[in-house]
Amino acid sequence: MQDRRVAIVSSLHFLLGPVVALSAMGVIAGICRWVFSTEDRDGRRLEKVLSTRGDLGLLVPVATVRNRDDAEMLRDVLREAGVRASVSEDELELQVLVFAKDLERARQLVAAP
Repeated sequence: MQDRRVAIVSSLHFLLGPVVALSAMGVIAGICRWVFSTEDRDGRRLEKVLSTRGDLGLLVPVATVRNRDDAEMLRDVLREAGVRASVSEDELELQVLVFAKDLERARQLVAAP
């Protein structure tokens, strides 16, 4: 009976090492997945940019464009029509800005074909 009990304990001892090693690897894999996940990364970055971006003062965005050439072209169109405009460049986007009193006219000019 004593020999049988020693044999059972000895065989469980051999299982203990691999179980502990696999458990440790599972914990490490879970931590790595959590640290290096890309889910909501863009959302967190956008929140950070928006929280650090200052107030635009009297200016309001009339259009958001993808590149510098489009922003300058739109700004020139607005200036030719007598609307004062400028370009604001952030990490994520370019915005064409106008004064609040010129917003309706600028929207009409931007929407015109």
